[in-house]
This record gives sequence, C-alpha cells and structure tokens, in this order.
Amino acid sequence: MADMEKDTVSSTADDKAAQVKTDAAKPEKKKKDKVKFTDKVKRFFRDYKSEMKKIVWYSRKDTIHSTILVVVAIVISAAFIGAIDFGFSKAVMALGSIV
Repeated sequence: MADMEKDTVSSTADDKAAQVKTDAAKPEKKKKDKVKFTDKVKRFFRDYKSEMKKIVWYSRKDTIHSTILVVVAIVISAAFIGAIDFGFSKAVMALGSIV
C-alpha cells in the first residue's frame, strides 16, 4: 500500500515537471500595438483603390449585349412560369367544379 502512495506522489510530481517544461517551451505572445482609427481608414481606402485598378470592365457593346440577353431570358422564364400557373389554376378550377 505504501508503494502505491509513492507511485501516486511521484507521478503527480512528474506531471507537474512535464507541465513546467511545456509552459517554458511556449513562446510568449507579443502584444500588438494599437492601430489608430485614422490609419485603418487610410489603409482601407488605399486597398480599395488598389483593388479597383484590378477590375476589368467590359466594353459598352458587351454590356448592352449581356443586358439584352438577361432581359430576354427573364421574359421567357416569366412566360413559362405564367403558362404553368395558368394551367394549374384551370385544372384546380375544373377539379373544384366536379366536386
């Protein structure tokens, strides 16, 4: 029984020594310097300007062509959905008149 107590005591001492070693191995975190709000705003607009320069703008002709294509696709989709809606409403009305 005395041997078990010695093992328990030595294992806790070993655990504490291992913890001290791991704590010592961890580098301490450096505190970041506080950045002023005005510096953040300046950096934001500088980054914004840089990103705007990277944008590739389409030509006027391509933009008009794409816009027309989107409008035609919307009109066709609306007509298709309208036709389906009309068909379903007529079917429900016919079903209602039977009952």
